[in-house]
Amino acid sequence: MGAMTRITTGMIRRNYENNLTSNMGGLEAARKQVETGRRFEYSYEDPTAAAKAAILEKRYARVKDYISNAEDIQDWQNTQEDAAMAVSGYATTIVKNYNIAAVNGTNALESRMAYATAIEQLQESMVTSLNAKYGETFVFAGNEGKKPPFTLEEAKDANGNSLGYKELFYRGERVDDLTADSPLINEHAYIDLGFGLEITQVAGAGGAMTDQVTSSSAFDAALPGARITGYGTTEVELEDGTKIAISKNIVNLAGQLAKALKDPDFTVTDEYRAKWEQFEETANDLRDEVSILGTKTQLLKSTLERLENEKLNIETQFDSTVNIEPAEAIMNYSWANYAYNSALKVGTSIITPSLLDFIRG
Repeated sequence: MGAMTRITTGMIRRNYENNLTSNMGGLEAARKQVETGRRFEYSYEDPTAAAKAAILEKRYARVKDYISNAEDIQDWQNTQEDAAMAVSGYATTIVKNYNIAAVNGTNALESRMAYATAIEQLQESMVTSLNAKYGETFVFAGNEGKKPPFTLEEAKDANGNSLGYKELFYRGERVDDLTADSPLINEHAYIDLGFGLEITQVAGAGGAMTDQVTSSSAFDAALPGARITGYGTTEVELEDGTKIAISKNIVNLAGQLAKALKDPDFTVTDEYRAKWEQFEETANDLRDEVSILGTKTQLLKSTLERLENEKLNIETQFDSTVNIEPAEAIMNYSWANYAYNSALKVGTSIITPSLLDFIRG
């Protein structure tokens, strides 16, 4: 027969006190859950959940930044679209009301002067819309948004003589002198909206390495206004074989058409017809730019919806990781309180007072 283990009253007492302390700790933890609505108060109480919560908090802060950026850019984009639609509307008015057929319908100088004045007023209105602002920033100014990007100035020849109409300047440069390679046409302002921002190193001037954002990884909020109005010139050959350079800018073309109508000896020449056809082509290009802006606006809308859904998902995950439902917390407290009270009752039945305790009492 094996050796018998002697269980003393002291051993029972120590074991009981350890269990009672554990029950008291569970009761206190359950009480805090009811008071705070959180599953744990300190990270050491649940390291795994605490680590997950920290990750979710970082994701949540990042998504909130994306949403804030997207909301600001959406308002900015709406201002751009409204201004571009206004310019397109003015161009459409000229196409419908002052086209070649309308001009051919009258030979009276007074009528043509009225037409020219109306076109020049629409030309001025185009420039006003092109200098639209969002807050304190001009929306078509590219990367230099604190100054009006467009000015309408007297057109002059190489000798400084007036040409009889006003031409458009973009940030101090004649729009007719700009090309597709001009820096003013190729400015960007990338905004991180959670597309997976990617920056690569590319060789710049002199071989120096510079950072470049991958265009598909961010939203480009910049829109140089000269891209809206058209820029540069195109060479046109007239019926007599003469080649002339014609502006591709809708504001300049409007001014040139108005000037021609003021001529007392006006007739619809090949040159006038070529300028009119270019005006219609540029007006169509302008409508295409408005459509592109609409597409970008839709992209922002869908991006905001995606970000809001992601924010909601993170909130749900964080809530299930960190917080506790009131009903669950109260139930946990009730069970912990029951266990603690039961432990107290058990203690009175298994631990009898010793003679010394009785004498000390």
